Amino acid sequence: MSRIALLLPLALLTAAALAQDQKLPKWKLDPYTKNQPEAMAKLGYVNYGPFKFGNLADSPVQTTQIDASLEFVHIRWVETAHFRIGLDQPEWPVPLDPPTRAKIRKELEELQKKLPSVNPKTRVLDPWLRLHLTAQRLENLYAETQQLFGVKDEDFPKDPSAVMVDAKARYMGHGPYLGMQEKYLVLVFDKAGSQRTYMSAYLGRDSSMPQRWHFKESSSILITLACESDEFPLKHDTALHCALAFNTSQNLLDGFRHYSYDIPVWIKEGFGHWNCRRVDPKWPSFDQNEGAIADMKMIDKWEPYCRSLLASEGKFVSFPEVAGWRDFGNIKFNDHVAIWSRMDWLLSQGPEKWQKFLFAVKGRVDANWAPDQKDLVGATREALQAAYGVSLLDFDRKWAEWVKAHYPAQ
Repeated sequence: MSRIALLLPLALLTAAALAQDQKLPKWKLDPYTKNQPEAMAKLGYVNYGPFKFGNLADSPVQTTQIDASLEFVHIRWVETAHFRIGLDQPEWPVPLDPPTRAKIRKELEELQKKLPSVNPKTRVLDPWLRLHLTAQRLENLYAETQQLFGVKDEDFPKDPSAVMVDAKARYMGHGPYLGMQEKYLVLVFDKAGSQRTYMSAYLGRDSSMPQRWHFKESSSILITLACESDEFPLKHDTALHCALAFNTSQNLLDGFRHYSYDIPVWIKEGFGHWNCRRVDPKWPSFDQNEGAIADMKMIDKWEPYCRSLLASEGKFVSFPEVAGWRDFGNIKFNDHVAIWSRMDWLLSQGPEKWQKFLFAVKGRVDANWAPDQKDLVGATREALQAAYGVSLLDFDRKWAEWVKAHYPAQ
């Protein structure tokens, strides 16, 4: 009797869950987890929505509101440990080229360890499989960023009203997500028109370009983009992966120890390029200003191209001037390559130097724990000297020596 009594509540709960699922449209039912809490938990998922996603002025926005605004768009939502993700993507046939097939196969094998119903040899990524891959990629990027920054979840405050310092008495922001109060937001659309509708309604912007956005009131940071774009075509799954790595890594950098001010653009853009090219160098992304289209070239072999730049005078802007840039509009293609390579050099010197530099320029506060963005160029100069033993004037010489020793000529 006692065994039957124990089983009955479980049976009732399962029946109730199935009844709830049956009320959902078929496209909202995940064929891999069956929307079952146990399977979702193995993936590190919190839920499939609804949940809060940014704000309008001081009013939180719910995913249900976004769904209602885009009645005919099928956004599949998932909340993970560090992200809230919405994905509106069609199925994607895995192409025959060996590099892409090998990449997807490896990712699906990783996913299968947590979700046995996945077939790593599948020839088509359906919309739910694309959501699972996106969530896995983003959480992997978050873990890699934490390792690179030398931090872990428990280093950040759970109480946003408290000033948080770590074991080294360093300010760590105002929330548990690298210093932000809310999780990082990712919203990907298939069509540019859908993204434009979302941005107009919830960001007050009329654009179909990829957009990073800081919701100050809710202390969260968003990247939203559409795969249907003339300037940034992202229909290829790896192209989308690269674009999310480029933009999300910059959002994580902005959010680190709280997003209180903008750091120099060469640091952000260089970090974005570095993360993007780790995924696949064939699909670069570029930041730009409104009204000024980025200077883009689809050259994937940046290493030999960078070496060739160093062979001639005036091919790119020198570092003392770059260090003072506060505008993405200043960056030409050759400068994108040079900024990425300078970041590549800095990160190649080991995590200890990078972390010392990063903590000196990001999350600066005064004696009253208020954000301190005074003289960021001076702070950068001092941080480079302290962490790397290099001055602004000598930076390019030491960087060029490293490039010539480590990059191929062709």
